Amino acid sequence: MDEENKTEPVMYIFMNKGLGLSPGKLASQVAHAAVKASDMSDKKLRDDWNKFGFYTKLIMEARNEEHLKTIQKYLEDREIKTAMIIDEGRTEIDAHQATALGVEVIDKNEKGEIFKAFQLYKPEIEIKVKFN
Repeated sequence: MDEENKTEPVMYIFMNKGLGLSPGKLASQVAHAAVKASDMSDKKLRDDWNKFGFYTKLIMEARNEEHLKTIQKYLEDREIKTAMIIDEGRTEIDAHQATALGVEVIDKNEKGEIFKAFQLYKPEIEIKVKFN
C-alpha cells in the first residue's frame, strides 16, 4: 500500500475460462487486457500503481463469453471502465470470440468490495503419467 497516499492500486483482468486457452495464448490475452486497462486508467491511480514497481494484477475467472459480458455490464453499471478483448482467430480459436476483460486500475480500498464476489482464475490441472 502507498502509505503517503493511502491507496492500494490494483488491476483486475477477467479471463474467459470456457475457451480452454493454452498457457501461451492465455498470457498473450492477459497482456492485451493489461495494456488496454492501463491506457484507460486514471493517471493518478496508474502513477501510484507504477510507483514502487509492484503492478498488482489479479486474474479473475469468467466461466464463458456470456459470463464475461455480464461481468462487464456489472462493472460498467458501477462506473468502472472496462475493455473487452476480442480475438482475431489467427491461432487457437475461431475469430471474434471474447477472451479477456481488462479493468481500469482501481483503489482496492475504495472499490475492492465490488470484486469480492469473483473468483481468481485457476486453470484445470492435467496430469500425465508415462509407464515404461
